[in-house]
Amino acid sequence: MPGKEDKKNSGGSVLAGGLAVIAGGIVATLLTNKPAEAAPPEERWDYLIECQEAIAMLLGNLITAVEGLSLAVSVKTPWVARDPEHIYSHDIRVAGTFQSDKMVDLTKGKRLVIVVQSSLNQAINVQIIGNYVDNIPQATNINGVLPCPANSNISVGLAWDDYHPFIGVRITTAIAPTAGILNIWAVVQE
Repeated sequence: MPGKEDKKNSGGSVLAGGLAVIAGGIVATLLTNKPAEAAPPEERWDYLIECQEAIAMLLGNLITAVEGLSLAVSVKTPWVARDPEHIYSHDIRVAGTFQSDKMVDLTKGKRLVIVVQSSLNQAINVQIIGNYVDNIPQATNINGVLPCPANSNISVGLAWDDYHPFIGVRITTAIAPTAGILNIWAVVQE
């Protein structure tokens, strides 16, 4: 949908084009009224210098007019975040390794943030995992383990070169929690 910038830019193009036509017309008039070939040699140089000065003046005016226009072109590519996706929510009561309930589809995303909210009374370790297909068991680790202390929240945003089409989370507890719940969300920015 064209905005005000588009209308302003097209008006500037028309103005610049109009000035160029006027400048060309004036130069043509100078050459028609006083052709250099018909003038005696001593007047020819004066005439050519006069034409060059007129052209330089017109070009200067044209440059000043164009510089006064706002000809900036802007392309809007909004990065809109999807609604947070709940990928894990369990009250863990045993020690062990757990996987997110699903992988996050990042095939049309640019950035990803994983948010971990733990009310568990024991510390956990969170490992971001990735895969080229929506398959948790075959996923590989991305970067290192992130410690999340008891009753804490952490978040991590993946770097550009950590990209995988599908992202999940692996959770490890060394000591079985006796209270609390672990929630993990993913927010994809498109």
